[in-house]
Amino acid sequence: MKRNQTQGYMMVLIAGILWGSAGLFSTILTSFGFTAPMVAFIRISLGTLFMGTFMMIKYGPSIFRIDAKGIVWCLLLGIFAEGLYNISYAEAVSEAGMAAAAVMLYTSPVFVCIMARMFFKEKITQIKVAALVLNVAGCALAVTGGNFGDIHIPATGFIAGIGAGFLYSLLPVINTQTLDKYNILTVNFYGLLFGAVLLTVIARPWEAVPQLMNAKVMLTAAGYGLIPTFAAYLIYLRGLSNHLEASRVPVMCSLETVSSAFIGLAALGEGISAGKAAGIAIVLVSIALMNMNMNKPLPHIRFSRRVARRNA
Repeated sequence: MKRNQTQGYMMVLIAGILWGSAGLFSTILTSFGFTAPMVAFIRISLGTLFMGTFMMIKYGPSIFRIDAKGIVWCLLLGIFAEGLYNISYAEAVSEAGMAAAAVMLYTSPVFVCIMARMFFKEKITQIKVAALVLNVAGCALAVTGGNFGDIHIPATGFIAGIGAGFLYSLLPVINTQTLDKYNILTVNFYGLLFGAVLLTVIARPWEAVPQLMNAKVMLTAAGYGLIPTFAAYLIYLRGLSNHLEASRVPVMCSLETVSSAFIGLAALGEGISAGKAAGIAIVLVSIALMNMNMNKPLPHIRFSRRVARRNA
């Protein structure tokens, strides 16, 4: 693996750790009485503000220039990977509960692997498949502690949860698609902006202005926009700009579940059961496995190619 790619994957891991703090900020804001769409709006809108300010100070107005085709990509990113993703995930939490929603969300690496094969011709290898299976299982254990009996998922919750997993998977795919044509910061700034506009219509933030006029709320909101949004995105995008394999990225990001568990323990007093500890260990193994040599393709894929050649 090239040195710059190694650094890129390390940055993605750091971004995952920062994303793990999102649950803490979301829990605090929810305790103040904010709805799920409003919490999502606070995160995306303040993240956009911090990102835009940083870009203006560091690069000047020219960084915001982009052509019409680029705007289309930004709209896709903002509407699907930001706006609709947040709405779908909030709906999944509402219908199926936090644990079930999180388990369904972590199907996203599977979607990324499939799309990376389709669009970027990335190989599907034995080690990669093993890492994906372990990653999904580990995330599920880390979130639930192995207590799946209390999880009841209605049809609407299932659709919303799997939909959130798919929409979340579009983030690395769209960014990889646009990497060689546009500045990755520019694309994601407009993506966040369009996502914020969509959430404005849904969350109706003007109705929550009295709730926002509180020092603790404003401090928490600022932290939400700064740490798991602006800072995490900035580091993540810096890492992604090193031309990483799209299918590896969400597995690296799954360190978020480990970070979230320890933040919950330290800040919210949540315990880590044996099941959760096992899940955390499996997630770490899947991340290590995904960084191994993955040049050997799956036998059935080689067979499919032979059949294709034979039928040609």
